Amino acid sequence: MRVSNVALLTLAALASQNLTTNTQAAPVAPPVSGVTPAVSNFVDAINTTVSRPAESISAPETIAHEQFSPRIAVKSQTGLLVAAAGPQLSADAKIKADTGATSGDELTKSLQETWLTKLIKNGADSNPQVREAFDFISPIAGSSESGYGFNNTINLLNILLILGTVFPPVTIAFFWLIRRLVVKQLVADANQRLQGIGVLESELNNSSQLTQKLRDELEAQLSAAKQSIDFLSRETEISKSSVEQIETLKSQFLMHLQVLLTEVYDKKSQIVQEISQVPAIVAKEAVKVAPQPQLNDSQTSQTSPGDGGNLIADDYIKQGEELYSKGDYNEAVVCFEKAILTNNNLDEAWYWRGNVLIKMQREEEALACYDQAISIKPDNYEAWYGKANLLAKLHKYEEAIVCYEQASSGESQKYACWHSIAALLGKLQHYEEAIASYDRALAIKDTDSEIWHNRGAMLGKVQQYAQAVDSYDRAVAINPNRYETWYNRGNMLWKLLHYSDAIDSYDRALGIRADKYEVWYNKGAVFGKMQRYQESIAAYDKAIAIKPQDFEVWHNRGAIFDKLSQHEAAIASYDKAITLNLECYEAWFAKGESLAKLHKYQEAIAAYQKAIAIKPDSYDAWHHCGTALSAVKRYEEAMAAYDRAIAIEPENSEAWRDRGAIVSELKQDTEGFAAGEKDTENLS
Repeated sequence: MRVSNVALLTLAALASQNLTTNTQAAPVAPPVSGVTPAVSNFVDAINTTVSRPAESISAPETIAHEQFSPRIAVKSQTGLLVAAAGPQLSADAKIKADTGATSGDELTKSLQETWLTKLIKNGADSNPQVREAFDFISPIAGSSESGYGFNNTINLLNILLILGTVFPPVTIAFFWLIRRLVVKQLVADANQRLQGIGVLESELNNSSQLTQKLRDELEAQLSAAKQSIDFLSRETEISKSSVEQIETLKSQFLMHLQVLLTEVYDKKSQIVQEISQVPAIVAKEAVKVAPQPQLNDSQTSQTSPGDGGNLIADDYIKQGEELYSKGDYNEAVVCFEKAILTNNNLDEAWYWRGNVLIKMQREEEALACYDQAISIKPDNYEAWYGKANLLAKLHKYEEAIVCYEQASSGESQKYACWHSIAALLGKLQHYEEAIASYDRALAIKDTDSEIWHNRGAMLGKVQQYAQAVDSYDRAVAINPNRYETWYNRGNMLWKLLHYSDAIDSYDRALGIRADKYEVWYNKGAVFGKMQRYQESIAAYDKAIAIKPQDFEVWHNRGAIFDKLSQHEAAIASYDKAITLNLECYEAWFAKGESLAKLHKYQEAIAAYQKAIAIKPDSYDAWHHCGTALSAVKRYEEAMAAYDRAIAIEPENSEAWRDRGAIVSELKQDTEGFAAGEKDTENLS
C-alpha cells in the first residue's frame, strides 16, 4: 500500500473519532415502547461474518435517508428492503428528537466544511480503494445502537489503523500475506481446474484411442470376413470345377469300362471259339503231315475277316445306328463309345451317343455329348436340334428357343425349328410371337394341319376368334379326322355366339370320338345358352356317364333344372355337386335359391350361410340370405344381412331398397300396435 493511501486512512480514522465524540454529547431520545431497537445491518455484517457479499448490504445514505421518512425501511429475513411501521412517539419525545436531529445536522455541516473532510473526500474520489475503506469505517448517522458497542468497534479499527500507520512494514507484510494466501488459493483453484482439464483431455485421448482401436479391429474383422468370403467363393468355384471334372472323368471311366467289358466278352467268345476249333486244327495238321495231292493253282483258300479288329470308327457308328433303330440301346451306346475311343474328334459319334443316352434317360450326359459335338463342329445343326429338343423336354424353354434358332440355320431343319419355337413361345405365353413363328413355318410348308391347328389355338388366346375359326377350317380341310380341331373350332364359334355352328362342330368331333367328356360338357352348355334345356340335360347326362366325379357338370345340370322350374331335381343335382366338393360356393348358393323358390326358407337360410362361410364377401349371398330371413320375419337378422351386403356393394340399390322395406314394415307394425293400445284405452 502506498504512503498516501496510509495517510488518508489515518486522517479518516481521526475524523471518525471526533465525529463520534461530538455525537455522543448530544442527547438521544430513548425509545417510547418496550421494543428492542433494531440492529443495523452494517453492524450485523461486521459481527457475524467478514465474507458476506457487499451487494447484500444497503448503502448507508439510503438507510439514513429513509430513517426520517414516515415509514422506515428495514431488512427482511430474505435480505430485501421492506416497509415496516415505526414506533409511535409522544409530543415531548418528538420535540427532543427534532432538537437532536437539528444539532446533528449542524455538526455534520460544520465537519463537511473542514479541510480534513475535503481532503478525505478528494482522496476517496480519486482512489476507489480509499473510498471503499471510508465507506466501511464511517459510522451511520442517527443509528439507534448503543454507544458502547459502536465505540469499541471504532476504537478497534482506530488501533488497527494507528498500528498500520506506525508500522507500515507490518501492514505491508499483512496485506502481502493476505495477497499471497489469495494468490495461492487462486493458483490452487487454477491448478485443480487444469488438472480436471488434463484428466478430461486424457480421457478424451483414451476415448479417441479406444475408438481408433475399435475402428481398426472392426476394419480388420471386415477385411478378414471379406478374405473369408473370397476364399469360400474361390473354393466353391474350385469345388464346382472339381465336381464337373469328376463327373467328366466318371463318364469317361464308365465309357472305357464298358468298352473294356465288351472287349473282354468278345475276347472270351473268340477264345472259346478257338478252343472249340482245336480238334479241327489237329486234324488239319495231321492231314498236312500225310501226303496230299497237289492242288491246282486255281484253288484258293477262303479266309474270314476278324470280328472287329479291323473295324474303323465309321464302322462302329454304322453298327451303332443299326442297333439304335432296333431299340438295342445298351449295345448301341457301346458301339458309339468304341468309335469315340477310336477317334475322339468325331462329332457324329458324340451326337449319336447323345441320342442313345436320351433313350436311356441319362439327360445330363446327353447334353454333354451334344455340347462336345457342337464344340467339334459348330455348324452341326442336327446336334443343335437334338440339344434343343432335350432342353424343351427339361422345361428349359428359353434356352431351347436359342438352340432352335441356331438349328434353323440348316435348311433341312428350318420348318421343324420354327414349329417348335412357336410351341415353346406359346408355353411362355408369348402368343403374338408364337403366331408369327407359326406363320414362318407355314411359309415353308402350308400343308401341315397341326400347324394350322396350333395357330388357331394361339389366335384364340389373343381373342381373335374369327381368325382362329379360319385357321381351324384350314386344318380340317387338310385333316378332317382330328376331333381336337373340330372341338376347338366349336369353342371359337361359341365365343362368337354362333351357337348352331358350334353344335355342328361339336357333333363332328363326337362323330370321331364319342367318348370325349369335354365335348359333351360344352355341348350341354351351348344348348343351355340356346334355351334348349332338355337337350342340354341330355348332353350333361352323357358327360356324367363318362366322368361322374366332376362336380361342375352336376352343378350345371342343376342350373338347367332350375330353368325348367324343376327345383327338386335341381336340389338333388346340387347335393351331388356338394357331396363331390363341400367347398363349392356356387352349388350352396344355387341350392339356397331353389329352396327359397320352394318356400323352404329355413333350409334356404342354412344353405346361404354355408355359401357365406365359403365366400364371406359375396354380396348376393348376404342379400338373398336377408330376403329369406325377412320372409320368416327375423327382421333384425335380415337387416344385419342387408347391412353386410351394403357394406360390400354400397352402390347397389337392391339391398338398400329391401332394407328400407323392412324398416317401413317395422314402423307400420309399431304404429298399428300403438293404435290398438289407444283403442283399448278408449273402450275401457
